[in-house]
Amino acid sequence: MQTSRASLSSRLRSAPSPLAAAAALAAASRPDRVGDPVVERLQSGRTWAGVVASAGMLFVYPLAESGQDILLGKVTDVVVGCGIALVAGAIALSVFIGMASPSLRGVYLRRLTGPGTALGVIALGVGVCGGGVLLGVKLLHAEIIPWADIRAAGNLAWLASFLVFVIVMLIGAFVLAVVALFTLAAGVFALNSCFRVGDVHDLLPALISPFLVWALFALSYSDGPEVAAPPLVGLAFLLGGPLSVTALSAWEVRRLRRRYGVTMRSALGRGGTPEPTYTPEPPTYAPVPTYAPGGTGFPGQTYTPGPGHLPGQTYAPEPQYPPHTPSLPYSP
Repeated sequence: MQTSRASLSSRLRSAPSPLAAAAALAAASRPDRVGDPVVERLQSGRTWAGVVASAGMLFVYPLAESGQDILLGKVTDVVVGCGIALVAGAIALSVFIGMASPSLRGVYLRRLTGPGTALGVIALGVGVCGGGVLLGVKLLHAEIIPWADIRAAGNLAWLASFLVFVIVMLIGAFVLAVVALFTLAAGVFALNSCFRVGDVHDLLPALISPFLVWALFALSYSDGPEVAAPPLVGLAFLLGGPLSVTALSAWEVRRLRRRYGVTMRSALGRGGTPEPTYTPEPPTYAPVPTYAPGGTGFPGQTYTPGPGHLPGQTYAPEPQYPPHTPSLPYSP
């Protein structure tokens, strides 16, 4: 019994959380994509700097709105940002694939599985949450279960049905909360990766991100400040995100061109050097010594050295001796 409980607890601890699952969903699926660790660290540092700056603004200055309104505003920003990223990504992908040479269009179309997967999972999560909430409202308003008929069947039947109803509603609420958390996290990660347009080409995230952050800046500026900070401080805080993302995107484009040879001309196949293929270096293996035949060996045969042989030692077969000549018969 204790062993089964220990195995169950270990499985629960090893199960991926909604945040980890959403991050894995937004990760790159193309193995030959250029993965620059310097760019990734800078992007991660910029994101954490924005989180720290937002927390500092909320801690230093008094709130101009209620906490519920601020939280609802953040969720609204994620939803609106996903919509902007979706529209901008669709337009950018259509123009990019349309301008590419015919030999590359098929390649880029096959790479649309990454953005399609991110969009499909988010749409599925939103549909499940919306359908679950609508079903729960109908159940609470007794529009599905005939409670009057159950009550007429007796108190025991009504009590058992009510207990089952409460248990099912609690389980459904927990499942909906997990799905909503996963969908929200997937939306945040998809927004950060521009719906994985980098799976189509490495230049697209750096080209779409500035447009996205400047559109979100316009929305935040029109909504008004969330904290009662001085106007210059609030404006500097709002401008920090777009300016840093734009500068980092320009530097990323320059680094891709100078370090990896990735340019827009090569990406579209419109002249210049062909698009380079980024592949990780294969692992190196120790060479296997070859069999050196003496006179009766088989060509191409390989020999694996045993514990008594040195690495790289060539095996030679034993010398051939002449056939044995029988002696004369013995005579007493």
